[in-house]
Amino acid sequence: MRPLILAAVLALAASPALAYCPTPPPTEDRAENLANQRELMLCEAAQLHDQTALKAQQLQFQADLQAAQQTIELDQKMRQTFAAAANPVPPQSY
Repeated sequence: MRPLILAAVLALAASPALAYCPTPPPTEDRAENLANQRELMLCEAAQLHDQTALKAQQLQFQADLQAAQQTIELDQKMRQTFAAAANPVPPQSY
Protein backbone atom coordinates (compact mmCIF):
# COMPACT_ATOMS: atom_id res chain seq x y z
CA MET A 1 0.00 0.00 0.00
CA ARG A 2 2.83 2.41 0.81
CA PRO A 3 4.46 2.07 -2.64
CA LEU A 4 1.08 2.89 -4.20
CA ILE A 5 0.70 6.04 -2.10
CA LEU A 6 4.30 7.07 -2.78
CA ALA A 7 3.78 6.63 -6.52
CA ALA A 8 0.64 8.74 -6.34
CA VAL A 9 2.37 11.57 -4.52
CA LEU A 10 5.29 11.58 -6.94
CA ALA A 11 3.06 11.48 -10.01
CA LEU A 12 0.84 14.30 -8.80
CA ALA A 13 3.77 16.45 -7.70
CA ALA A 14 5.80 16.01 -10.88
CA SER A 15 3.94 18.35 -13.20
CA PRO A 16 5.82 19.74 -16.18
CA ALA A 17 6.48 23.45 -16.38
CA LEU A 18 4.08 25.24 -18.69
CA ALA A 19 5.27 27.37 -21.56
CA TYR A 20 5.46 31.10 -21.02
CA CYS A 21 3.69 33.24 -23.60
CA PRO A 22 5.64 36.49 -24.02
CA THR A 23 3.71 39.61 -24.95
CA PRO A 24 5.38 41.23 -27.96
CA PRO A 25 5.83 44.98 -27.88
CA PRO A 26 3.52 47.00 -30.12
CA THR A 27 4.93 48.08 -33.44
CA GLU A 28 4.02 50.69 -36.06
CA ASP A 29 2.79 47.99 -38.45
CA ARG A 30 -0.86 47.09 -37.82
CA ALA A 31 -0.59 43.75 -39.64
CA GLU A 32 2.40 42.77 -37.52
CA ASN A 33 0.52 43.74 -34.34
CA LEU A 34 -2.42 41.57 -35.41
CA ALA A 35 -0.09 38.67 -36.22
CA ASN A 36 1.62 39.05 -32.85
CA GLN A 37 -1.75 39.18 -31.09
CA ARG A 38 -2.88 36.05 -32.93
CA GLU A 39 0.34 34.26 -32.00
CA LEU A 40 -0.14 35.26 -28.36
CA MET A 41 -3.72 34.00 -28.36
CA LEU A 42 -2.64 30.68 -29.88
CA CYS A 43 0.10 30.34 -27.28
CA GLU A 44 -2.34 31.07 -24.45
CA ALA A 45 -4.88 28.62 -25.91
CA ALA A 46 -2.19 25.92 -26.08
CA GLN A 47 -1.18 26.70 -22.51
CA LEU A 48 -4.80 26.45 -21.34
CA HIS A 49 -5.17 23.16 -23.22
CA ASP A 50 -2.05 21.78 -21.53
CA GLN A 51 -3.28 22.86 -18.09
CA THR A 52 -6.68 21.28 -18.71
CA ALA A 53 -5.11 18.04 -19.94
CA LEU A 54 -2.81 17.92 -16.91
CA LYS A 55 -5.72 18.50 -14.53
CA ALA A 56 -7.75 15.77 -16.25
CA GLN A 57 -4.80 13.40 -15.96
CA GLN A 58 -4.42 14.21 -12.26
CA LEU A 59 -8.13 13.67 -11.63
CA GLN A 60 -8.07 10.35 -13.48
CA PHE A 61 -5.02 9.24 -11.53
CA GLN A 62 -6.70 10.23 -8.27
CA ALA A 63 -9.83 8.28 -9.21
CA ASP A 64 -7.73 5.24 -10.12
CA LEU A 65 -5.88 5.50 -6.82
CA GLN A 66 -9.15 5.69 -4.85
CA ALA A 67 -10.48 2.66 -6.74
CA ALA A 68 -7.30 0.72 -5.99
CA GLN A 69 -7.53 1.67 -2.32
CA GLN A 70 -11.16 0.53 -2.15
CA THR A 71 -10.22 -2.76 -3.82
CA ILE A 72 -7.42 -3.32 -1.31
CA GLU A 73 -9.73 -2.54 1.63
CA LEU A 74 -12.45 -4.85 0.27
CA ASP A 75 -9.91 -7.64 -0.27
CA GLN A 76 -8.64 -7.19 3.29
CA LYS A 77 -12.20 -7.38 4.69
CA MET A 78 -12.92 -10.52 2.68
CA ARG A 79 -9.72 -12.17 3.93
CA GLN A 80 -10.62 -11.32 7.52
CA THR A 81 -14.13 -12.69 7.02
CA PHE A 82 -12.87 -15.93 5.48
CA ALA A 83 -10.25 -16.30 8.21
CA ALA A 84 -12.90 -15.83 10.88
CA ALA A 85 -15.20 -18.34 9.17
CA ALA A 86 -12.39 -20.89 8.83
CA ASN A 87 -11.58 -20.68 12.53
CA PRO A 88 -14.92 -20.41 14.32
CA VAL A 89 -14.87 -19.67 18.00
CA PRO A 90 -16.33 -22.63 19.91
CA PRO A 91 -19.38 -21.83 21.99
CA GLN A 92 -18.63 -21.29 25.64
CA SER A 93 -20.48 -23.38 28.15
CA TYR A 94 -21.45 -21.86 31.45
